Amino acid sequence: MKKPASIVCCTPAWGENWQWFAPELSEYQLDWHFHYDKPRGILERYTRLSGVRTCLEAVRSAKQHQADLLVAHNPRLSFWCAFFAFCLGVKTKHIAYSFNFHELPHGLKRQLMKFAFKTINQFIVYSKLEKQLYSDYFGISQELIETKLWTMKPPKFEPQEPLEEGDYICALGGNARDYRTLMAAMKKLPDLKMIIVVRPSNRKNLEIPPNVKVLVNISEPHAMNILKYSRFMVLPLKGAEIPCGHYTLVSAMHLGKGFIITNSRGVSDYVIEDYNGITCKPFAPDALAEAIINLWNDPEKCHRLGENGKQFAEKYCSEDLSRQHLKNLLFANNSPWKIYSSPIVN
Repeated sequence: MKKPASIVCCTPAWGENWQWFAPELSEYQLDWHFHYDKPRGILERYTRLSGVRTCLEAVRSAKQHQADLLVAHNPRLSFWCAFFAFCLGVKTKHIAYSFNFHELPHGLKRQLMKFAFKTINQFIVYSKLEKQLYSDYFGISQELIETKLWTMKPPKFEPQEPLEEGDYICALGGNARDYRTLMAAMKKLPDLKMIIVVRPSNRKNLEIPPNVKVLVNISEPHAMNILKYSRFMVLPLKGAEIPCGHYTLVSAMHLGKGFIITNSRGVSDYVIEDYNGITCKPFAPDALAEAIINLWNDPEKCHRLGENGKQFAEKYCSEDLSRQHLKNLLFANNSPWKIYSSPIVN
């Protein structure tokens, strides 16, 4: 009897949810091996060594099980998996999923990544900008880079009633955010209430006006509650070439929320001007303040943007599309990384 195809997955700690792919492909003979970047002990808790150790374990697992495919999530884990695979002589096909940088590496780190990435068979990015950007920056053939919109199920929010009273707007997230410009804009709108959900690093040296409430490191369901019950969301990015904010942006659309976002090519695949969102030029507090007050004073438009965004997310960013994408990646006849595994016959 032919042995099942073996797939090794290496993901960040949140990646435990990635196991839902396994049962979704239960009709195929597949042997899954999951490795998560979870710290063990005090040293790993306060360093980034857990990721290095996790990648080494994943590559060793690929070697032990003679895996047909190694899937690593995010550039850091992809790099270390590629590095250890090279060192150990492991030739397993390697797909770099969620290949997204919020800050590009420089110097020696960039050179090491350029070397390691040459051994990876395919890269999955979330915007057209990134395909060109990473190809140029790391010397990766564009033929190996696939653009796929961020897909997810509608986010869960808790509790079901609002955590914050009253009418407010919100901003969420930490990667490549320009909260300095947003705070300058909100200072010009003292009668509007805003709640921002950020990381401690986003809060550092940030002048917060009295009409802005800051929540730091709250749970994801609570953050989604803030988003769910806001009037709309503002997503300020650090420039016009920033490929970040996809998770927050798609979450807002799934929850039926309109948004104002920095006009960046890194999110242009998701934003249709005046259909599901409003764009604003970067580093422009006056223009951002004007966009915020105009949308605040137009509830009908705010509702329309939210409904259109929800339809966009259901059509282009649903979890079902993730299932189909992975299925095509693994089993489609025209896929260069096809796994030859037969369906299970009952």
